[in-house]
Amino acid sequence: MRYDNVSGMLKNHKLASAIADCGFYEFKRQLTYKCEWYGSELVIADRYYPSSQICSNCGHQQKMPLHLRTYVSEALR
Repeated sequence: MRYDNVSGMLKNHKLASAIADCGFYEFKRQLTYKCEWYGSELVIADRYYPSSQICSNCGHQQKMPLHLRTYVSEALR
């Protein structure tokens, strides 16, 4: 297993203590266990997967600056 997401977030010194306190490793461990127990599939996105840049309706990808929080696809306008 790779824990890139957690280790990457811990490099941000402003977030490191809050993230470490939340126990992401334990959360992921228990989530993995529960998925195996109930026969579910756990999908862990790659660290650099552009999920916030992809429209969930049509799949179109658009680069977005960090200050924008809402993605509106051209197909939906």
